[in-house]
Amino acid sequence: MASEPTNTPPPAASPSTPAPAVPSQPPTLSSTSTASSGSAPTASAGSTPAAGNAKPPLEPLTGFRSALEHTGLPRSVITYKPKLPSRNWLIFWSVLGTVSYLYYNDRKQCNEIKARTIERVKYRANEPIAGSLDLVRKVKVVGAKWCGDDDEDRALRYFRKYVKPYLVAAGMDYEQVPAPLHGSIARQIHAQILSKRRRALGLETAPTLSLPGMLDPAEAERREVEGGVVVVGRASLKEYLEGLKRGWTGDVNEWDWEKEVEGKLKYDGVFEDPPASAPEGDAAATTTPPPAPSQPASPLPGTFSFLSRPPPQAIPAPGSQGAQQQPQAIPPQFHIPPSPLPPLPPMLLLPFTSHLGFKQIPWMIYDFFTERYRVKAGSDAALALIENHIRPFDPSDREFDEQSEKWYKKDAKQLPEKIAEARKTYYEELREKIQDVRDLRDGKRELSDEEKKSTKPLTTEEELKEQRGKKELRWMGQEEGWEIVRPEAEVPWDERFNGLLKVYELPKEGDKDGSSKV
Repeated sequence: MASEPTNTPPPAASPSTPAPAVPSQPPTLSSTSTASSGSAPTASAGSTPAAGNAKPPLEPLTGFRSALEHTGLPRSVITYKPKLPSRNWLIFWSVLGTVSYLYYNDRKQCNEIKARTIERVKYRANEPIAGSLDLVRKVKVVGAKWCGDDDEDRALRYFRKYVKPYLVAAGMDYEQVPAPLHGSIARQIHAQILSKRRRALGLETAPTLSLPGMLDPAEAERREVEGGVVVVGRASLKEYLEGLKRGWTGDVNEWDWEKEVEGKLKYDGVFEDPPASAPEGDAAATTTPPPAPSQPASPLPGTFSFLSRPPPQAIPAPGSQGAQQQPQAIPPQFHIPPSPLPPLPPMLLLPFTSHLGFKQIPWMIYDFFTERYRVKAGSDAALALIENHIRPFDPSDREFDEQSEKWYKKDAKQLPEKIAEARKTYYEELREKIQDVRDLRDGKRELSDEEKKSTKPLTTEEELKEQRGKKELRWMGQEEGWEIVRPEAEVPWDERFNGLLKVYELPKEGDKDGSSKV
């Protein structure tokens, strides 16, 4: 009997058995519509929260802001509320504001001091003078070169900035003494005093040029004493007193710094020909002294012979030729300094410090923001000078501005070594130049290619002598001046200055006897 087939269900797919792949069919219209209908509620549901997140309307502006709104200004500008800047900006604006205020306040005080002092002294400019040819009071200003500074005018520029405006307001004149080298002031003061002594003794002839406004020597001396001297800095004080000491306590022989250097270089063997020049020098040395008494009109033959003049007739002499022999044989008593010394002009001691070098930059910055202290010191000094507040020179004044010497640069104290090195290098090159010039002169060599192409004239031996003289004049002057102004050197002094030197200084408050007016 045949068995009937049974309808058994297919086995259920186990989770691990993959389902058979069903071929994908394109969506039918019904499915598309179903999807569309199904997505519609979702879209409508999403539109509800968007409407809830809409920005609320802007609050209306009130007050003046409502009026500004109609001017076209952006609402962000009208409703701007400032807030504290960041930490870095706070630091920047704080530093900038502080520095600006320090500068502004300092310069404001400077202007007030200047205006107050000018108002106090300007009445002096309206004081009448003796006549149309009379001269106003004239002050001499000495400003020595600062050690280690190539700017020779810095001290005088300090005077012109802090003292000169008040002298101009008071109707006073001033004369500056240039100081291109260390020791220049001492040499100039020495030469001036020596000329006065020689004229007083009849060894020199006073200038006879007579012009309107020129003063006779006695009147000029009186006005110089009344005018006073402004001494800028400690180096200037050393050089000024050194010049006074040399001029009043030295001899009265004729002296000129350039001639002295020229005499030292004349027979030192640099430009001499060994076979010919030495005998000529010996002959000159032996023949020059004998004719001196018979030729008094030319005691210094050479380039500067035009400076020789016949002595004045006022010189006392025992014989008929005594007046002619006087310049060659000055009596010993003429060399004795006058006793007592004549009156000396009072001094105005003006402190001066110049900061130079990288290490002193902080002090330069400090000085930039404290200008008022120097303006105040300059105004006080000018007031003492204009109003003639004078006191005797005190021994402690020789320590004037002593602290300024500690600001000298380190290389400034090496000036003698630098000069020695420069001189050594120069003379090594000079020997070769002299030999080349002499070989060309004697025909021992021909012109080089550079000399043939050059349009400049050939260097001569006279030009080399002139160049050497200028260099030695500067080197010797610097060496001599450094011995005067170096920090270890004391201020020159002579006991004969006691009671003669005076100092301008404003009287202290409550001190009525500390100074006097003249």
